[in-house]
Amino acid sequence: MITRLKNWLNNIPIADPINRQMAVLLQIILLGFMGVLLIAATVNLFLSETTTRQTILGNTAFFILALTGLFIFLRRGYFYSITFIIISIFVFVQSYAILVTSLLEVQDTLTFYTLAVLLAGLLINPRALWGVFALCVSIIIFGVIQEVEIEQRLEGISIAGNFILLNGLMSVFVSRFGVALRTALQNSLQRENELRNEIAVRKKIESHREKLIRELEANNAELERFTYTVSHDLRSPLVTIKGFLGMLQNAIQASQEERINDNIQRISNAADKMESMLAELLELSRVGRVLNTRVRVNIAEVTKEAIELLNAHIAEKNIQIKIADDLPIVFADYVRLREVMQNLIDNAIKYSSSHPNPVVEIGSKKLGEEVFIFVKDNGIGVARPYYKKIFGLFEKLDPNTEGTGIGLALVKRIIEWHGGKIWVESDGEGKGATFYFTIPENSKDEKSQ
Repeated sequence: MITRLKNWLNNIPIADPINRQMAVLLQIILLGFMGVLLIAATVNLFLSETTTRQTILGNTAFFILALTGLFIFLRRGYFYSITFIIISIFVFVQSYAILVTSLLEVQDTLTFYTLAVLLAGLLINPRALWGVFALCVSIIIFGVIQEVEIEQRLEGISIAGNFILLNGLMSVFVSRFGVALRTALQNSLQRENELRNEIAVRKKIESHREKLIRELEANNAELERFTYTVSHDLRSPLVTIKGFLGMLQNAIQASQEERINDNIQRISNAADKMESMLAELLELSRVGRVLNTRVRVNIAEVTKEAIELLNAHIAEKNIQIKIADDLPIVFADYVRLREVMQNLIDNAIKYSSSHPNPVVEIGSKKLGEEVFIFVKDNGIGVARPYYKKIFGLFEKLDPNTEGTGIGLALVKRIIEWHGGKIWVESDGEGKGATFYFTIPENSKDEKSQ
């Protein structure tokens, strides 16, 4: 409850943190005045014999409304204005009483002057304190001068002397205390800001550390999968080479020239396959280590370059390529993004070539602020269980197609390095597939290695 009240009192539109704390103090003072007025009114309702209940309630309501108005304006940030108004009210009420009656009759209410001096010193500054003190002393001296009778004037001088002595000493103390209070508040706020900054830095470091740990765990898991896959799939060409070497030896001993040539060709094919797999694995490992500067990349431009590189393959398979006119411009590694488009288009060509009228479409879709680039074919399609599996190393939907099965793994790694994502959608086998990927806006932060 106290914490909520403190937060509410601090939630005030004042830029200066010191003045905001002073405004909190002034709010507490105003709330205290309201509480005192309500208590006094309650007591007077039961104990007062001279004042009617209607008068008590009317006067209390008037002062409560006035204080509420000041409180509301203070809550809106008018700190100095409200402070000046409150001090002015105290000085005016007391001065009016002295000038209309006499200093002797209102000597018991000179605390209004004292309150005005206190507020000026605590809430504003020492100059305001001494200004208010000088004004109050001037009014008191004037009240002494206007006394006609000698005895009353002497008594007034005594009252004025006591006021000047006591309030003067208090003003010296308050002026020093006010400066010390503001300095202490400033130091406290500065230390609080330093602690907040330190906590923020520590949280940022902790968050970064946790992120690095997660990335390390993910990399270790990926490395483990990578090692297993590579050791498994590279063993196949080695087994082939070893097997045909044995058969070659037998064929040489039997002088079977046709078998010798066939075995040599099979060994050569297995060696070529292994070389191709090793080259693509090396390229995959380079993603994220060997980087180019990110620049503005027109997807239409890199798509046309990728198509030119695949032109012979496209002509051989009689593939119809459709490129949308509204392809976006993104911030990316130009060379790597061309590899993405080349691999996705090549993949679409492979798996749609069996269709009577093979078509590959390249386009984009926008959902909110995010843009999706897609490569769509009308080929064999992808069954749902294979949506994630096809992005793994050496994974191929059709083992009879060309390639090693690393292309989509390479594409996935490039897209994820850019901070994007890639996925496939398909209506099922024989109904084509669409590969979507995104390059987020934050990828425009250039970095190179």
